[in-house]
Amino acid sequence: MNVSMTLPLLLLAVLLSACSSAPKGPYGYTDQYQNALASADSGHLPDPGVIDRFITFYNPLNAATLAEQIDSIYADPVYFNDTLVTLTTRDALASHLQATAEGLNSMSLTVNKVMEDGTDIYLRWVMEARFTLLGSERLSRTIGISQLRFNAQGKVIFQQDFWDSSQGVDQHLPLIGPMTRWLRKH
Repeated sequence: MNVSMTLPLLLLAVLLSACSSAPKGPYGYTDQYQNALASADSGHLPDPGVIDRFITFYNPLNAATLAEQIDSIYADPVYFNDTLVTLTTRDALASHLQATAEGLNSMSLTVNKVMEDGTDIYLRWVMEARFTLLGSERLSRTIGISQLRFNAQGKVIFQQDFWDSSQGVDQHLPLIGPMTRWLRKH
């Protein structure tokens, strides 16, 4: 067999084997979400100032001030899932948000509606992220909802973001972007 054909065939075999079996439970982030929600305190509805402070923290996400603000926003431990990563400590969240802020040109969140159900706060939002990829600035604009639960001190103890990363960031990535756009069409 030709050496130039070996690598593509090997890659194809790996991709096909990855798609060939159903996952054995637990089912990743769905189970993590359900378990974290069940084990989180029942929650305390915060006053509007606490929600405003949370929104301000992300608008814009600022690498320079993040470290000094995060302790007033998030409790430790915390459950945090933004569909890309699941974290359970404030320090891990601070590192993740710091890396995110430093990797972007800018990120802002426009909250269109704040809802509550007696236990949790839900924010419906539009996120805009600007980043440079292959020498040109890209804009990712996506919609989502954050489910938040607060402790008695007004700090977030649970955050689950619901949004479609393939409509946001993923569509701009080489190899992944064209594949996700093709999958959406089919």
